[in-house]
Amino acid sequence: MDMNQPDLVSTYGPLTKTIDIDEALMLIGLTREFESISAWQDEAMFRLPQASRQRRQEIISDVRRKFLQAENDHFIKTPLLTLLTTQTLDNRLKRDLLLAQYLRATPLVWEAIRQVVLPRAEAAALPLARAQVAEILVEHWSAFLAERLNTSTPSTVEKTRNHIPSHLSMFGLLEAHAVPGDRIAKHFLAHFYEPDPRAFWFSLAVEFAERGWTSRSLDYITGQSWTHVAYCTATNYARFVVDEAERAALVVTDLFGSEKQVTFRGPDAIANVVEAIRYG
Repeated sequence: MDMNQPDLVSTYGPLTKTIDIDEALMLIGLTREFESISAWQDEAMFRLPQASRQRRQEIISDVRRKFLQAENDHFIKTPLLTLLTTQTLDNRLKRDLLLAQYLRATPLVWEAIRQVVLPRAEAAALPLARAQVAEILVEHWSAFLAERLNTSTPSTVEKTRNHIPSHLSMFGLLEAHAVPGDRIAKHFLAHFYEPDPRAFWFSLAVEFAERGWTSRSLDYITGQSWTHVAYCTATNYARFVVDEAERAALVVTDLFGSEKQVTFRGPDAIANVVEAIRYG
């Protein structure tokens, strides 16, 4: 299924567990010290904050399922894991890398960005736009979930409706503002996000590999691609990121008819991007 096609409607399971970015990065970082999954799990149980044993097990299971790959009792050194365990990379870049993988593992939230967040970010960026157009209300999330969630159980729908904006705020894709007089409620505002360009390169290389593309038009990449949606980027920023990739000798652009095409260099674009990020 092409996730970029709006006429294809899929339903997804609920989102009922909270993700913590710092916890996830800490647990992923532990794979440097513990290649054995069983040893990693034992250490992870010890390192996590003193939540209940069941909650710690849930966190470990979630991180392993969403961000790690394993074979027998050992973790596979995927390109993503290589980057997330490179100690010289800054946390902002790691967070942006984690975001793309989180959305690949949680397509319901990618759909929420495409249908709910990105349109409001685009509207808010228009000249003379009113501030209110950026706000995402409860009814907006509810309408989206009524179409995309595969359950209508009230408590599950409510948890999912609360978790999506909370997670997107933690990743920086939404602005969260406290509601005066209410210690819990928040206003959520959409805005264009500007990821670390290197995270955009990596996600785009993965997208090319997953789809079997050799090249795509610049207009498609900057306006319709999975990666553009995932990072909720403005078109001009996405173009800047592609320009930076060309300066880093990761892609080449050329005209095909009236369209500019973008092609990754070399037979293994993902490996090239990983090397550029680690040593560039």
